[in-house]
Amino acid sequence: MREILESCVRIDESAQSAYLDMQAKCTDAGVAAMIGWLAAGKAVHAGWWRELLEEWDAGRLPDAWSQSEGATADLEAIVEELSLVAAGLSDAPDAQEALQAAARIEFLSLDPVFSELIELSEPGLAHARHEAWDAHINAVAAALDDAFGAGSPEAFMSTVLRRTRHHNQAVTRFATRDSLTGLGNRRALAAQAGQWASWSARYGGAMSFVLVDIDRFREINDVWGHGVGDRVLVALAKAIKATVRSADLVTRLGDDEFIVLAPELEPDGAKILAGRLLANIRALKVPAEGGAYLTLTASAGIATVFDPPDSQPRALSDMLAAADRSLASAKPDGHDAVGEPVVLITTASED
Repeated sequence: MREILESCVRIDESAQSAYLDMQAKCTDAGVAAMIGWLAAGKAVHAGWWRELLEEWDAGRLPDAWSQSEGATADLEAIVEELSLVAAGLSDAPDAQEALQAAARIEFLSLDPVFSELIELSEPGLAHARHEAWDAHINAVAAALDDAFGAGSPEAFMSTVLRRTRHHNQAVTRFATRDSLTGLGNRRALAAQAGQWASWSARYGGAMSFVLVDIDRFREINDVWGHGVGDRVLVALAKAIKATVRSADLVTRLGDDEFIVLAPELEPDGAKILAGRLLANIRALKVPAEGGAYLTLTASAGIATVFDPPDSQPRALSDMLAAADRSLASAKPDGHDAVGEPVVLITTASED
């Protein structure tokens, strides 16, 4: 993982260097200004990877790749190709030569590993960083369209850039999202829970898990069929997503179970959140067959990690088991209930 992040830094530093050289040499003032903007953006991107390196070295970042050697070799090949782009520039590139080089740089920077790193390792920041990356691609693509016109090879390259970026995002979504609901999947949960658990252990901050289980979901499938069951899952996912905070991660844990990872939320706050979730689920009306509508209830369990600073990070399996215990305490009442939070806290005798 460290080697991958170091390669990411080198790629953006190489791209920044090439852009700065291009900006200094370009004979077109307008294109030179845009190239300078791209160089500044690459410096920001390199900063993202340096931040992640610091987190990795501190033990606060999950290892997202089981086979990092192949990924590292591919990234280092990109560094070499970027050096060839810089070396191939003339002493005074005009607008067209500069834009052609920029297109090559941005295309080389479209490896899916970047999207996965942003998506898996940066909870709360992923959306803004994807938008910043999109702005790079769109700026170069639009400049190619304007400079070379429709039907040119460069206009085709503009389309390739946009589509490749779009397809890379689709690959990332496939790897980290549940295909039915669009929520995060277990892989996304494992990565981000590992990061937040490390943060919680280092600073002594609270972190809560709210486990939501649809009541009598098997009956819905048996009576109405799996098509209606899927509608229920999608409706419930939307209701949960609309209820939680922007910093919270919502994932589909299993068939009819969802988990909300809520950083910096203590047990009382988690109980309030769980209550709102159940109320919003209760208000749903899901269309079934023959003009009928289904109403739903769900139950929730809560686990909160509240260890002192500089303690050991909790394993995800321990946190999910605690949330399961809390959920079990809600079920004896039948349904539509919140279990008593299970608080995981290291005592002085355990240190």
